[in-house]
Amino acid sequence: MKKRSRKNLNLFGLMLCCTLLVPACYEPKEGCLDAQATNFDLDADEACLDCCEYPSLQLALRHRIVLFGLGEQRFSTDSVYYDGSGQPFRFNNIRFYLSNVRLVRSDGSVAMVSDTIELNLYDPSGAPRKATVEDNFLLANPLFEQTYTIGNFRESGSSFEKIRFAIGVEGIANEAIPDSLPDDYPLGRIEEALNLHFNQDSGYVFSHIELFRDTTAADTIPVVLRIGTQPYLRTVELTFPSGGFTPTDGFNTLVTLRVNYVEWFQNLNIRQDTPAQMIEKIVQNLANSFSVIAIEKK
Repeated sequence: MKKRSRKNLNLFGLMLCCTLLVPACYEPKEGCLDAQATNFDLDADEACLDCCEYPSLQLALRHRIVLFGLGEQRFSTDSVYYDGSGQPFRFNNIRFYLSNVRLVRSDGSVAMVSDTIELNLYDPSGAPRKATVEDNFLLANPLFEQTYTIGNFRESGSSFEKIRFAIGVEGIANEAIPDSLPDDYPLGRIEEALNLHFNQDSGYVFSHIELFRDTTAADTIPVVLRIGTQPYLRTVELTFPSGGFTPTDGFNTLVTLRVNYVEWFQNLNIRQDTPAQMIEKIVQNLANSFSVIAIEKK
């Protein structure tokens, strides 16, 4: 008879141990055990330390040019468009701020994200001044289809019928000092080349628009429209399709909006209006350019 090697005997012993003493060989799985979290792990045995991730409110912007009888197309700086007077023009650049995104219940009450940020504010006397505000700002760039995470949003069980937001930087946040914030933060110097801040008295440029009155390639000097200050702040409130939406534990809430830039230029005459006249007309048209495409859990 062949003699068993010590190696085989050790392996046999280990297998016998795991067969007879299964609990002693089993390694518990660690994970998130909070059913409200988006990463809830039903198979986990032990709660992890600070690993749970909770639902957020997200906003997707679909930048479109919607023409009657011709459907819709993606926003582009390479195409020729027409104002309300039928005058052709080209875009060169657009940026705009949205802030204070809220979901609205049937009774008119609102729910907001729970994230906050401390801002350094301008003060005429030069004394340090700070304010803690809801961290609820985004800077839209129509050249990209983006989904923005607004912030933590744990409102399962509540039914919402509308979304409300401001076009611009609302409230005391408009007094923030851009240089005191990270460059990649919406209120920082994220678009340094465009200079989206007027000064400490006027605050942020709510909408920055560059367009060419002439559609030929020879026109290389755009008309620049810089819209800002509180009289030009606009609030938009839109009703959800299908009678409303109720968030669910463990899922993000995603609202998809379409921005139709044709609406911005209704009643304009690009060739004849002065920049000041164009700004006044665009501000009156902004709210009508937004519509809700969908609200869903993700």
